[in-house]
Amino acid sequence: MLSAVVRVWNESERVLTGVVAAIALLISCYEMATRYFFPRMSPDWATEIVIYLIVWAVFISGSALVRDNRHVRADLVVRLFSPQTQRGMEIFNCIIGLGFCGVVCWFGIAVVDFAYMVDERSESSLLFPIFLYYLCLPVGMFLMTLRYLIRLYQYIFAFDPDTMVITGDEDVHA
Repeated sequence: MLSAVVRVWNESERVLTGVVAAIALLISCYEMATRYFFPRMSPDWATEIVIYLIVWAVFISGSALVRDNRHVRADLVVRLFSPQTQRGMEIFNCIIGLGFCGVVCWFGIAVVDFAYMVDERSESSLLFPIFLYYLCLPVGMFLMTLRYLIRLYQYIFAFDPDTMVITGDEDVHA
């Protein structure tokens, strides 16, 4: 049951990130075409919305980075340690990640609440409610917090040195 939920979560994040990025690309192409061919029809809000969508895609994809252990890290040094030491380092990393994401999520909620309360709007003709843009921060950090909790559980209760240790034999993703 839980693995089915995680599979749906993984696929939902992947699809949502792709759809959001594709919409941003389409809006950007539309804005570029109108700017050159129909300048009077060029929207003043297109660049703003593209930025909002790209930032949303980045925060959503942060969860997948935690899941796949693909965040920037000094694994060149980590691979020099024994499996048990690496395990301890990963547990420490998860605790720090949980703390950071939790704090940023908490303050992100405060920022969203304030922007909603004062009805902050964008300066373009769209008058986009800025709290929706700011919402990407607590949502992304909450998703990452959940992933760090899963990783922490795995390293504490389901540690498998054959698959969870950095050896230098991993595939390098270009």
